[in-house]
Amino acid sequence: MKILKFLMIIGALLVLPTICQAKIIKDMPVPLGYVRVEYADSSYSAWIQRLPLKEDNVILGYNGKPIISPFYNILAVVDMPMLFNQDLEQCADWCFRFRAEYFKQTGRLEQLYLFDYSGKHRYYRYSGKPYKGFLKWALGNANSYSVKKGCQSVDEINLRPGDMLVQNKTGGVGHVSVVMDVCQDGKGDQRYLIGYSFMPAQQFHLEKAGADQGREGWFTLAGYREYLRKHFYFGEPAYRRF
Repeated sequence: MKILKFLMIIGALLVLPTICQAKIIKDMPVPLGYVRVEYADSSYSAWIQRLPLKEDNVILGYNGKPIISPFYNILAVVDMPMLFNQDLEQCADWCFRFRAEYFKQTGRLEQLYLFDYSGKHRYYRYSGKPYKGFLKWALGNANSYSVKKGCQSVDEINLRPGDMLVQNKTGGVGHVSVVMDVCQDGKGDQRYLIGYSFMPAQQFHLEKAGADQGREGWFTLAGYREYLRKHFYFGEPAYRRF
């Protein structure tokens, strides 16, 4: 009986949500010997670094229920509620959501464009739709293939917050991860905070690098590519930027 009670207590502790001490991504501590890379205050990369984080690290799905995944190792969850109570906001959709929120918050919605399925630019100002309607259209009509076709290529040495790792060879099912922060040491060796959303539609979270994938939660690119090979069988990622 005592053993059973002990196991029940341990089980209860294992499902308790972890607590994130950082209030924004830029509060997340960098590994010893590294410094965070700074970007122009008005840039998209700096905006990504300032995204707020939830305290409880609980990922909520579009139906408001917690998402439990056997392979997530959650470092933090972006504190941005789901915009729709439909299965719309998946991996590529959060790239659109972040980009749209950035233009909205900086008062430049007239410059906002997202993509149709083929990767063609579709501008908000020509859509005839309100902000939420335009975003709903984009989320329902584009995917990781659209991101790969529509965005510009970027070399891995130049990756910065907001850039994406896109896995999609032929236009079918794929996956998109987003670089959320970058740090480097005195030799220029870089580490990355990387996150994603998934299916069903759910809040965006930062994944924590394992000991063989990086350091103190921050990934090396090689480590994250290995993580993708293990959990997402959609091919090697291409690096993309809006």
